[in-house]
Amino acid sequence: MLIISRKTDVKQINKLSILKLIRNLEETTQPEISKELGLSRPTVSSLVDELIGEGFIKVSGIGTSTDQGGKRPKLIAFNSKGGAIISLHLGFRFIEAALIDLSGNILWKINKSTTKKESKSSILAKIYEMVDELNEKANTLEILVRGIGVGCPGLVETQTGKIITATNFENLHDFSLGESLFEKFQVPVWVDNECRNLVLAEKMFGDGKDIQTFFSLETDVGIGAGIIINQQIVRGIDNSFGEIGHTTIQMDGPACQCGNEGCWEVFASSKALQEKVAKNLLRTLKLKDMVESPDDLSIQLIAEAIEQGDAVVEQMAIYDLGKYLGVGIANLVNALNPELVIIHGEMSLLGDRLIEQIERHIGLRALPVPKQRVRVKFSQLGEMANLIGSGALVLKELFDNPDYLFTN
Repeated sequence: MLIISRKTDVKQINKLSILKLIRNLEETTQPEISKELGLSRPTVSSLVDELIGEGFIKVSGIGTSTDQGGKRPKLIAFNSKGGAIISLHLGFRFIEAALIDLSGNILWKINKSTTKKESKSSILAKIYEMVDELNEKANTLEILVRGIGVGCPGLVETQTGKIITATNFENLHDFSLGESLFEKFQVPVWVDNECRNLVLAEKMFGDGKDIQTFFSLETDVGIGAGIIINQQIVRGIDNSFGEIGHTTIQMDGPACQCGNEGCWEVFASSKALQEKVAKNLLRTLKLKDMVESPDDLSIQLIAEAIEQGDAVVEQMAIYDLGKYLGVGIANLVNALNPELVIIHGEMSLLGDRLIEQIERHIGLRALPVPKQRVRVKFSQLGEMANLIGSGALVLKELFDNPDYLFTN
């Protein structure tokens, strides 16, 4: 969400270049900075002093002399506590929020329960209260909040921070959440679809760090994708790129909530798996004795039943689900030629055997060249992935634009 508009000068650009270099290297010296960036030593010295004064970097020690001898240079390191991000995620049952440092570490986390029919005023009251609490925590830690990031399911107009349609938050449709947060808290705000935030999280802090083209899949209630091609996140002309859960894989299949029939997510999401197991609960060998009713089902219990040798559940959760996921991913592999596919969500509890089945069906259906390259794995970011993703959205904007980062 564009908040600040002013001409960026050369000094600010050089200052940001120095900060990004130190952030990437974690620790370096002023002579190395000068050599790497082609800047004069007086310029580097002056800008490093400014960055230390602003808290973005710190002196971490003393380096070694060069072969020519001379004074040993100071070691300069990135200071992850030189600022913080307030990260929000509008989830299915909870609104989550966290205070995150400039290296993506979660310093404090809170959440509040919510319902699908909850009023806009009630949702906003909870969001504002959570941001207030995290601002107070930042003050206690003596860290300056430099931006707010929000992840939301549904269609988001990223440039303005407007929620067009919000899955499970129908009272936020056509609401400019970014503008509302900016007016109240007076810091830059960015809002984006949760799946795009997840792929940014993987790019900055996960298994996508060194990958040029990859996508991540959110697979819980539905299926959505965040896609990075040649190092650039793709949003589409209407910010709807990645709604792959609504691609048709069976022409006359079951009805989907989108109004179509036979959508991929009807067969391959965690929700779809739980619904299928619920319908067949009485046929299961172990699981039927582990729950009192289908409403008690969870992916965790399904995984436990498989561990106990429930072959009926295993067929549905490993072989059938693996096939449906593999079919859909194979289509994406053929279309996008990714190096990596990262799966988010509770189905990671089903383990490596599910990955094996997914890869088996990719091997059967994808074209020879792209299928040889692609790898599939579960995300390592865990339950914090969405909050890290909302923070990554802000961090990307801050470190791409000095006008946001250096506001004084």
